[in-house]
Amino acid sequence: MVFSRSSSQDVKSRAKAGAAVAQSRAYQAKAAAVRAQELARQAAATQVAPLARSAQEKAGRGLLEARAWTAPRVEAGGVVVQERLAPAVSAAIVTAARRIEPVKARRRRWPLIVVGVVVLGAGCAATAQVLRSRRNAASMAASDPATPPPMPPATPAESQEMTDAPHADVNGQVRTP
Repeated sequence: MVFSRSSSQDVKSRAKAGAAVAQSRAYQAKAAAVRAQELARQAAATQVAPLARSAQEKAGRGLLEARAWTAPRVEAGGVVVQERLAPAVSAAIVTAARRIEPVKARRRRWPLIVVGVVVLGAGCAATAQVLRSRRNAASMAASDPATPPPMPPATPAESQEMTDAPHADVNGQVRTP
């Protein structure tokens, strides 16, 4: 197939004209879409906004109703937990603690008794010693009331004699140098 030049120029010009028509129609379609979008926005603002506000108000009322219905039930549940469940749980915990606690070792009392006997014996021995020393002092005072107190030695020789002689103490015991 052979086309002539005139026909190819003719096709080109028709194509350009068709492209121009298509482009103008595309612009018109775009403008129509923008107008439709703007109309949709306006319709949404005028029709949907009040619906949205009423839906919000209804949801708020529903929430308040739900809270009013729920509050007494939650309170009753808290009372049940406090009066019935908590004592049972507490008793279970105390029972478990008593089971876990190790058995206490019995204290032996014989060391305490031995200590008491030793202290009592030491006290009796000290008392006997004090009474014995008082009795010896009293017997010494009663048996020798006329004995004059000893005189200090006048000379060094007498002093030597006194140190060599046995001495009797107040409690009646005799010491030798």
